[in-house]
Amino acid sequence: MRIENHIHIRHIMLYYFEKGWNAAQSFYDLNELFGEGTISKSQVKRWFKMSKSGDTNLADEKRRGRPSNFDDQAILTPVKEDESLTTRMLAEDFNVDHPTIVRCLKKLGKVWKLAGRVSHKLSNNNKA
Repeated sequence: MRIENHIHIRHIMLYYFEKGWNAAQSFYDLNELFGEGTISKSQVKRWFKMSKSGDTNLADEKRRGRPSNFDDQAILTPVKEDESLTTRMLAEDFNVDHPTIVRCLKKLGKVWKLAGRVSHKLSNNNKA
């Protein structure tokens, strides 16, 4: 199971920390509960280290660089209308760099399959 909202995992880690668990116990329990790959051991150690220092803020830290103001949903219409558009063509049309389009399509669950983009989740009709 993949957790989209990481704040929930952080709440659970804070709970384990307050309960007296160590990072290794928390790592194994979280990955057993939500599935392997939910969180890495180094991430759990980093959050436990922050909690030990008194930092119990669970929000994401600001990242370097300019935040993206690209509207991910705006790309869906042209992709649905013309599935032959390449990511480079879309980047040119939207006046953004190529990796922005690639990240956007991935976030929207679109991948390139032979003749066009399809959803990651295929229906039974598409699987045949």
